[in-house]
Amino acid sequence: MKFAGYILSLILFLVLPAYSLAEDGSSPKSLNELERRIKVLEEKNAAQKSEPAPSPVTPALPSSATGISRVFNPAFSVNGLFLGTYRSEKNKDQSAEVKTGLNVQELELQATAYIDTYLRGDIVLSLPTAESIEIEEAIVDFVPMRNLSARAGKFLTPFGKHNQLHTHQFPFIDAPLVSAELFGEGLNEKGAGLNWIAPAPWYSEINLQLLEGENANALNSRFNDDFGYLLHNKNLWDVNEDTTMELGGSYLYGKNNAETHNVTHAAGGNLTVKWKPVRRSIYNTLIWQTEYLAAFKENGVDPDTNVKLYDDKGGVYTSLQYQFARRWWVQGRYDYFGLHTADDANDKQRWSALLAFAPSEFSAVRLQYNHLDYANRATLGLTDEHQVLLQLNFTMGSHPAHKY
Repeated sequence: MKFAGYILSLILFLVLPAYSLAEDGSSPKSLNELERRIKVLEEKNAAQKSEPAPSPVTPALPSSATGISRVFNPAFSVNGLFLGTYRSEKNKDQSAEVKTGLNVQELELQATAYIDTYLRGDIVLSLPTAESIEIEEAIVDFVPMRNLSARAGKFLTPFGKHNQLHTHQFPFIDAPLVSAELFGEGLNEKGAGLNWIAPAPWYSEINLQLLEGENANALNSRFNDDFGYLLHNKNLWDVNEDTTMELGGSYLYGKNNAETHNVTHAAGGNLTVKWKPVRRSIYNTLIWQTEYLAAFKENGVDPDTNVKLYDDKGGVYTSLQYQFARRWWVQGRYDYFGLHTADDANDKQRWSALLAFAPSEFSAVRLQYNHLDYANRATLGLTDEHQVLLQLNFTMGSHPAHKY
């Protein structure tokens, strides 16, 4: 009897829900609809799997009207230097290079671009005093390896620290005395060279260059087959996370124009210490820079004694630049020219002070005072000279990074 009861209970459990569903009438239809939808989805899924996968869309490279990638289009920049000057001396000398008045110190147009994956080109056109146009630099750099590069064209040579700078990059409004006395407007030459970064524990860069040798002050031989040869070594150390130190040395050899095959040897050394705290890098910077330059020039033969004559010159400058706020700098510099000379008749000293307001890397207003002391001022009928310079420095367009 118990077994029959169990059977009856099971039948009732199975039959009653089915009877209830049959009474509703909508449930079988709902089940059929669900089965139909599942079948449709399965068919769609099978069709998608049988189709080939679409090829990935490759974004088109940005290109110019000629179809060349914009990566290789030149970046242009224009720099302007407007200068107001006061001089206490030589105001009656209209030929003076620096004289009291208002002037355009220089305009500069620069174009820079990658020629291809290995070559980079830079062209700098300069308009000193906005009166004539000059090719200041026209360079092609070839970089086959990370630590080796080659350069050809017309460029500011890496002789010393200051000579590599364009006018708008000068730490002060004017160039150091020794640079101007030895090389005039700078050692800017046509040539070719190699740059090698040595595998040292610190950053060590070595430059070897072959130069045309056209600098009127130091080289400029009468013979076309006389070249200049330059060697430069730059070393850079991280003293700590806030301080770096640079030590450099330069040597130049070439024939000058004094007489047949007279030789010029020039040498230089520079030291730069830069402090820039990582946590306040936009507010504080301190730079101490010192540079020594000298030229030893054979200057023909004395006709009376038949003794070789020499024209040796040299000098040094040291400067301090301090950024005391985000947009403000105060600077000082001492120049001396008169080392290695036979007498002190042409010795010069200069003390300079500068205050700069630089809203950004694209503009600056700088006020500079110079006190110039000539050793032979009594002979020339001069007193110590005072100069006041006010400069507006601005850049429009792409602005390449300055050298360290």
